[in-house]
This record gives sequence, structure tokens and C-alpha cells, in this order.
Amino acid sequence: MKVDKRCLYEVLGVAKDASQADIKKAYRTLALRCHPDKCPGDENAKANFQSLQRIYAVLGNPKKRKVYDQTGSLADSEELAGEQFDALREYFRTLYKQVTVEDIEALEGEFRGSPEETAELLELHKRFHGDMGKVFEWLLFSDPRQDAHRFADAVRAAVADKRARDYKKFRTWAASVDARPRPKDPLAPRRSSAKEKNKGGGKTGAGDDAALIAQIRDRAAGAAGADGLLASLEARYCGKGARKGAPRGGEPPEEAFADVRARATTAAEPLAFKGAKPARKRAKI
Repeated sequence: MKVDKRCLYEVLGVAKDASQADIKKAYRTLALRCHPDKCPGDENAKANFQSLQRIYAVLGNPKKRKVYDQTGSLADSEELAGEQFDALREYFRTLYKQVTVEDIEALEGEFRGSPEETAELLELHKRFHGDMGKVFEWLLFSDPRQDAHRFADAVRAAVADKRARDYKKFRTWAASVDARPRPKDPLAPRRSSAKEKNKGGGKTGAGDDAALIAQIRDRAAGAAGADGLLASLEARYCGKGARKGAPRGGEPPEEAFADVRARATTAAEPLAFKGAKPARKRAKI
């Protein structure tokens, strides 16, 4: 796949020179909106979500992104070409218009501290063999400053109940966490002042998330231009058997739904768009 009109950046709706942080934000926004749990009647939801994860697995990794920027191709580029690519691009474009700061806040409040968050935490802990740095990179709405002690407690409890392995990397990390004071209220909303930020902003009048949303809307409305904030998000339905065998990102039910987060990692199930040709086996990207 050549880097012209059909590029991974266009699918996310971001500029090619966007920062990794911007890519992460954009991915999170789309991941929450198109997650299969949010699209119960869409038979292609899982395939679309897997495609988004594979795109982020490339753009979210600086080394893989550099190779992609230089070559304009992927190991499995044949699966992101032609009608499949067009369908994916248009599908995500329809989602950009639906994102609001209120949605993000609602989802964060519903997800943090929930059983689903704990399940995702343990799945990622297993996937990354106790490397909590990677867990924080991929787990929805996680922040080491606020959640480290909370996550350490949850994983330790799971280890004690034999629901999780006791990795050396985790023990080392947990020991360093114990040496720090616990936050007074680890579940305190981090985005509750988003509206106030909008009031006090400059001409654009918004915090990072509001600016991201505005830019995504602009691109969805009509622009094929390349300037926009990048995005990034979390790993789910990205392995053999999904929940039953591979970790997924975490999101709550539709009632609280909103936007922002999920993630991707190494190659998983082949992409499966409606009407697409069966994917060939390939090396992990």
C-alpha cells in the first residue's frame, strides 16, 4: 500500500507529522466508539475494531511507524487495501462527529474502578508478563500517578487467589510503588473540569481532549487536509479467541458510553471485512 490517499494516518484522521501522544488520543477516541460492545447489531464490529488495533500497533510504535513512513507498506498491507481500506476509512469517519468531552468524562467515571477495568488490568498484566509500564500505556484511562497503588493491590490480590502469575517485573515495580505515598482519592475524576477549561481557553477554548474532538470533527466534515491531532488507544479482540484467550481493552456498557480508549499490540486474528478475501498467514507486525 503506497502512502498517498490511502494511508493509515487518514484512517485515524490525523496528520502524518502528529506526535505519539496525539496518535494515542485519536486511537482511544475511535476505539471506544467502535468497540464491539457498543455496536451489538453490527456483524462487522469486531473486524473493524481489530483493524483499528492493527493500525495503532504500527503508528503507536515509533520504530514500526518509522518503517511505515519510509516504505508506505505493512507486512499485511494486502488486508488494508482496496475496498477493505475504503470501508474502514469511511466507517471511522462517521464516528468522528459523535465524540464529545461529556462522553469521555462519563466513560472514564464508569470505567475506572469497575470490574471490567480489573479484568483488563489482569489481562494486560499477563500479556506483558508483569511489565506495568506497558500496562499503563495500554489500559484505558490509566495514570501511574493515580492508579499505581490501586493496580498493585488488584494484581497482588489476583496472585494470591491464583488468578494471575507473580512476575518478577511486577514485584520490582510494586516495591517501588510501596515506597511512595498513596494518593488520597485515586478514583477522583481527572476530567471533571473540562468545561471550565473550555471557558478559560484561548480562541480555540479547550483542553487537550476538547481540541482533539474539534479537530476530528473538522476533518470529518470535509477536510482531506493532513493537519490534525493524532490518536491512540487500547488492545482488545486482538488475539486468538479474544476474551477467552487474548487480552482486550476495556470499556463499559452503552449507557455510560462516550469515547476514548482501547489499544493494540502485536498481530492477532486476521482482519475480516465484509466481502473481504480470506487473509493469508503472515508474520507478526
